[in-house]
Amino acid sequence: MGTAMKKSLSKQIGAWFLGLLLLTVVVSTLWNYYSTRDAIIEVETENMEACAKMISGTLDNVGLEALRGDKGSDDYTMIRQSVRNQCRGFRLIYIIIYSLEPKTGHREILLEVASNPEADTLMEQGKLTVPAQSLFQVEAENAFLEGSNEIQRGEWSAERKQISWRAVYRPKEIGEIAVICMTDGLEMEISQIREDFLTDILTPTIVLSLAFLILVILLRRRVAEPIRSISERMKSFAKNSTVQPEPLNIHSGDEIEEIAVSFEKMTADISTYVRNIERLTQERLETDVQMNVAGRIQFGMVQERKNLKIGAFWISALTRPAKSVGGDFYDCFRRDDGNICLMIGDVSGKGISGAIFMALVKTMVREKLAVGLSPAEALNRANVEVMLQNPEGLFATVFAAEVNLRTGEMRYANAGHNYPVLLGGEPRILKPNNGIALGLFDDAEVVDEVLTIGVGQGLLLYTDGLTEAINARREAFGMGRLLETLKEEPAGENLGGENPAEEVLMRISRAVGKFCEGVEPFDDIAALMICQEDEENEPGTEEEQDECAREGARNGFRPIPAALSSFDIIRETVFACAGNTEKTRKALLACDEALANIVNYSGATELSFACEKREDGLEIVFVDNGIPFDPTAEIASEKQFEHMDNGGMGLNLIRQTVSSFQYEQKDGKNLFTMIFPL
Repeated sequence: MGTAMKKSLSKQIGAWFLGLLLLTVVVSTLWNYYSTRDAIIEVETENMEACAKMISGTLDNVGLEALRGDKGSDDYTMIRQSVRNQCRGFRLIYIIIYSLEPKTGHREILLEVASNPEADTLMEQGKLTVPAQSLFQVEAENAFLEGSNEIQRGEWSAERKQISWRAVYRPKEIGEIAVICMTDGLEMEISQIREDFLTDILTPTIVLSLAFLILVILLRRRVAEPIRSISERMKSFAKNSTVQPEPLNIHSGDEIEEIAVSFEKMTADISTYVRNIERLTQERLETDVQMNVAGRIQFGMVQERKNLKIGAFWISALTRPAKSVGGDFYDCFRRDDGNICLMIGDVSGKGISGAIFMALVKTMVREKLAVGLSPAEALNRANVEVMLQNPEGLFATVFAAEVNLRTGEMRYANAGHNYPVLLGGEPRILKPNNGIALGLFDDAEVVDEVLTIGVGQGLLLYTDGLTEAINARREAFGMGRLLETLKEEPAGENLGGENPAEEVLMRISRAVGKFCEGVEPFDDIAALMICQEDEENEPGTEEEQDECAREGARNGFRPIPAALSSFDIIRETVFACAGNTEKTRKALLACDEALANIVNYSGATELSFACEKREDGLEIVFVDNGIPFDPTAEIASEKQFEHMDNGGMGLNLIRQTVSSFQYEQKDGKNLFTMIFPL
């Protein structure tokens, strides 16, 4: 609001009161004028009636004929003196008595007197007469002739404005009437009105004005100034709501004090609320950073995507946490005796608690499988350890297996996990002897069972987040939809294709994604597929595959998915190119950070990777179609913890690891080259 529109409260109150005072004075003046005038006229009428009555009484004693007789007679002199006394007594200018003939309208002036001696003498001598237009008034005479006895009032102007009162005198003799004309000056009436105005209006006006002034001063001190103080504190508080203003110290004992107390309480509450919001925001930011770090740690333990080719077996796995981190996990590795070990599990918690418990269970089961224990022994022993290290009472369902590469025989055990699905021909649900989930009871009662995976066959393992995925209509994906999806190629008579395990998981992932489109994930999802490929499609030994990987890395760029799971491909390629050494492992840390920045922040949909061993070191190049960003342009500096989620920690790690790096944009793509010392 502009300054011109702002009005002081005290000025507004003063303007309203002044207007009200003026209106009161005007209305009172008009009312007083007319009421005073009416009152004065009423008093004058009574006086004139009394005067006319006295004159009429005198005329009754002597009659009208005495006024027509000798002007020097005693009766005439007595009547004239009496009428003149009435004129002076009632403060009139003059009194005139004239007769009126009803039939002819003839008028005869019988007596003229004036209160002024000089004027009276002239009237007596007939040298001073009153103008006929002021003396004779037809309306009053007609009223008298019609029988009215009420006194008549009229005004006329000559040299000065005058008031005439006319009364009728009806003599005992019938035949004529007399009119008594009594004249007064208007100045007297005006003077009386002015005197009453000064008495009735001016004094109350002065009293009201003083009362108004006192009221304005009180309102200014008790209302306007406290409200102005509150307004200024509000403006100051609006600029910095984290600092509570100084107390107002208003102790008026009325509503203004209540407003001040409420304002102070409100500012205290808001200041506390804002500080809490800032603290919660800071904590949330730190939590988000920690969740991001935890998610990356978890992706290191349970990668988003994984594909392995060991002998004639393809193994593919994927996971999708409902939050930044989750409780579903899988693992697959080759044991020293050459057998493949697999596991998939689902813990009861979610978020950070589920991720920590997942890491505990996964590590316990893996280390027991790695030392050669059967799946049932590994699960039963892990259950005992979980019971000893589980104060929160969490539990986990786990399916574990070992596969003999030569015979295809799988020994497996199930601790309360979902039933697996056997593929190769009509999909079939296997229902092994289910044990009890780990962490519930001292004895999980898990036993080993045996299954042979033939050529063209596979086994699908999954967590309940897959079948219990919910769509917008609150329907679950369910086992029926999963089996229908598995009946499609390449899950026909025999599993085939370049990587049949990955193709099956991708088809399931697409089906679940389409089913749950527009709905936030309800639960973590993990799935693992192992299959033995058809002999016609067998690509060769592991050594031959490694050689192919080295050759591909030397010959140029290799397209990889724009996902964190591509780190497995990068790691295998780097080890194939430069070996598994301390130097290459440090280089892989920098590669992991570079990949994370591309995937998380560039929005790239295409990504290629090249690795070459040179005389000056190991050269690694990333090419992506994401948002242009030059990591070499930012000056390395130590950053606060809350800013490390923006990539600063990764860039510093890259700078500390490389011997040199370079960025350029070419043909709409980002080329990021790093050279690591060997």
